[in-house]
Amino acid sequence: MTKSIKSLNEVKIPETYEFVNGEYVKEVDSFMLTLKHKLSGARVLIFSNEDDNKVFDIAFRTPPKDATGVPHIIEHTVLCGSEKYPAKDPFVELVKGSLNTYLNATTYPDKTMYPVASYNDKDFANLMSVYMDAVFYPNIYKHEEIFKQEGWHYELESKDAPLTYNGVVYNEMKGAYSSEESVLERFTMNSLFPDNTYAHESGGDPKNIPDLTYEDYLEFHRKYYHPVNSYICIYGDVDIEERLSWMDENYLKNFPAIEIDSHIEPQKPFDEMKVLSTEYAVATDADCSEKTYYSFCTAMDVTLDQEKCRAFELISYVLLEMPGAPLKQAILDAGIGTDIDADFCDILRQSMFSITTKNAKPGLRDKFYEVIVSTLKEIVKEGIDRKDLEAAINSTEFREREADFGGFPKGLLYVLKTFKTWLYDDTLPYDGLIYEDIYKNLREKLGTDYYEKLIEEYILGNPHAVLVEMNPKPGLALENEKAIAKKLEDYKASLSDEELDELVAQTKALKAYQEEQSPKEVLEKIPLLKREDIRKKVRPLHNEEKQICGVKTIHHDIHTNGIIYLDMLFDVNSLSEYVPQISFLATLLGYMDTTEHTFREFDTETNFYSGGIGSDLNIYSLYNSEDVELKFDVKTKTLAGRIKDTVRLMAEMMFKTVFTDEKHLREVVAETRSRLKVRLMSAGHQAAVSYSMAGITVDGWYNDYSMGIGYYDYLVKLDENFDGEKEKLIKGCEELVKAMFKKENMLISCTCDDEDYAKFEEAMSSFIGKLDDFEKKNKADVSALEKYRPDVKYRKTAFSTPAEIQYAAVSGSYKDVPDVNDGAMTVTRHLLSYGYLWNEVRVKGGAYGVMCKFTRDGSGSFVSYRDPNLSATYEVYKKAADYLANYEADEREVTKTIIGTISGLDTPLTPAMDGKRSMNIYLTKTPLEVLQKERDQILACTKEDIRKTADAVRKVADAENICVIGNEQHIKDEASMFEVIKPLS
Repeated sequence: MTKSIKSLNEVKIPETYEFVNGEYVKEVDSFMLTLKHKLSGARVLIFSNEDDNKVFDIAFRTPPKDATGVPHIIEHTVLCGSEKYPAKDPFVELVKGSLNTYLNATTYPDKTMYPVASYNDKDFANLMSVYMDAVFYPNIYKHEEIFKQEGWHYELESKDAPLTYNGVVYNEMKGAYSSEESVLERFTMNSLFPDNTYAHESGGDPKNIPDLTYEDYLEFHRKYYHPVNSYICIYGDVDIEERLSWMDENYLKNFPAIEIDSHIEPQKPFDEMKVLSTEYAVATDADCSEKTYYSFCTAMDVTLDQEKCRAFELISYVLLEMPGAPLKQAILDAGIGTDIDADFCDILRQSMFSITTKNAKPGLRDKFYEVIVSTLKEIVKEGIDRKDLEAAINSTEFREREADFGGFPKGLLYVLKTFKTWLYDDTLPYDGLIYEDIYKNLREKLGTDYYEKLIEEYILGNPHAVLVEMNPKPGLALENEKAIAKKLEDYKASLSDEELDELVAQTKALKAYQEEQSPKEVLEKIPLLKREDIRKKVRPLHNEEKQICGVKTIHHDIHTNGIIYLDMLFDVNSLSEYVPQISFLATLLGYMDTTEHTFREFDTETNFYSGGIGSDLNIYSLYNSEDVELKFDVKTKTLAGRIKDTVRLMAEMMFKTVFTDEKHLREVVAETRSRLKVRLMSAGHQAAVSYSMAGITVDGWYNDYSMGIGYYDYLVKLDENFDGEKEKLIKGCEELVKAMFKKENMLISCTCDDEDYAKFEEAMSSFIGKLDDFEKKNKADVSALEKYRPDVKYRKTAFSTPAEIQYAAVSGSYKDVPDVNDGAMTVTRHLLSYGYLWNEVRVKGGAYGVMCKFTRDGSGSFVSYRDPNLSATYEVYKKAADYLANYEADEREVTKTIIGTISGLDTPLTPAMDGKRSMNIYLTKTPLEVLQKERDQILACTKEDIRKTADAVRKVADAENICVIGNEQHIKDEASMFEVIKPLS
């Protein structure tokens, strides 16, 4: 058993593999082994280290030749049963019943990846087995219904009914093509690479998906899903020899190498820039006067040169992304749009650098390009500010070293980085991981014209570019729907009675297939852990109360590799009537001038000394109480040696911000509105739940008015009436700062180990002195601010958009249901989300996703994601309680659901997340005994306990407190469901 090796001498590689390379890579603290399976030709990369959150990934190079979405549909369908695991949906069975810390599959423009992760050795082996069997021996050849369900199919309920398209991928991509940004991004990439695989949408264009035949779909799998075209990664504290032998004996030895041409041919550079136009859909009555997008994008063959890639990331940030970035500011000053975005993409064979502005007037494309060129020429001539670049290097390197990827396993992100180069050159598996020497070189080049030369060569002097104008077209979505309906109507009219009968029969056969449950003996082939394999105790809390200069401080003593995570929390309960203003103030702090620095200089200072400084409004629902706590959070993360400078900058931001720059204030209002709308549209399920929850709880209302549709309405008012609102806004920000930042309101949260706490305490003592001085000199008067009082009442609201799909939410309260078992409610959430709701809304209904949630305060919600249906989905919600009341399952099935529930609770925590979890529990005043009781209830849950949750679930589903965000015609067709219908403009 060879685990966590430090050198080649510690491992015996099975003879069935050819050794290619082995070396220690410091940046990922792993001994890396590059191997090749001799018979099959499979490429294998091992990251050997002590991380027990193990990761496995098998990927294939899958270049599409058209926009039918065949790589995407295969990604969905291979996980719908295989030779060894013939259950209809092993993926969902694993979600339901494994201790995975990650389980997914993803289609990229040129590759498809199948990653899994788990802490548990047995579970990890099970996940590997199911995924390997899925990709090499899928049931797609046996059941055409899998292709129809996940890809696309004709749906005809009866000979007299309208003919329609349906399918999970089809509806997912209708949602993707409803996003303006997504439409532009795809159009730009396709146009920049017209002659290679990137000319085609790998996810599938809804117009083209129905062109894919079952035979062509199978042929794509036959061609590309062979080990010789695979890239296999294993990361973590894994028995290397055992896993390699297992892969050989069970799969790889069965596939002699063949010739497969999946090479990504580089696009031949253009002789001159292409100037293009396209359109996107807006509502039929939309004001199109300032809704044009402009984009300038260049292609550059630098992907395999990771130093240049990182240099362009720095250039992108300094010139276009940081506050006050010179090229961004030049475009804004020219009056071309209100929200500037930049992107450097290095996950393709040829990288792309793009500059985009939105909310612009039409007819400014040439001016947009002229501003970019003239400004860049001036920057090249004068030179990029070196302190800005050095600060950007510091900040980027800090994030690389911190390796905090939130809830994602660290190993998964490392695996993704290898594909930046490995996919295109077998000799470069590690280049995407190595950064220390690169940043050293980039620092040394600060004294040269290296960065300016890159701009000259790859942007100003590069003819391989596109300049795009994308204009809004009112009613385009309705036009597209009518065109599809007409196409289907004409096709139906061309069919004979016998052919119509056949379509009706196929529709019924597919529904029958979907209704049919996998036999018990088939389900039992999927490996399952036991309840005994699950940790019984809840994770410990790290909350030690201390004092710094009279301010209560909660120290979370956690090893953080020398990083201090700091949150200064200020009680703003007395200011609860100003939630939207406080939320916007959180955006402004750090984005406006101070008395000591311009906002651009301040950003440079924060990047120089820290991993960033920010602020937020947090809402906490107190345990076993109707009370809600509002905290204004000023936060940072920094190396312990730089805590003094970081805290000094935090004081400057809090006490010395100047809000009187009306021009810049106007820009921030417009940009914030624009970016929130993008988020509301792309994460419509979250926005819909937030809005509906605002109808039943005070904390729901606060959440909506601090980050949801309620807050968006506030920003729209500011944006569209800025001249009338600006004085109140400036005065309000000045007074809110005085009202919030008081010592008596302050609570400190610090995550670091004991060794660094002394440095932190010293820095905070100085800060609290400045806070005292600020408070003595300033008295707040918020009387002139507009008040927003919680208006918690039921809502039946629809927000119409040009999207071709819906997000349908309902929220309700079950507080009056007696003796609710919170642990069983958590199990029920998992059971419904990956059982009943999955089958009814996703599998049968064709939605891309569906979920539910129940909280210990007695509120709950259901919501669908990229859903072609509307009222039919609400009917499914309402029948959920009946499903639970009649729930029948054997012990194995219940255990599987419990294991999956625990998996969702025991996600991996970074040091920052661990400290935040402890602090959240402290702030909500949730006793550890309550958390343990809920875990005990989950582990002891029976089918009888699940049945008893039916009454609580019924209260939520029957509440009719609904919010829909979606297609304007679909909403009009079912207008009787709503009391209010309005556009999300």
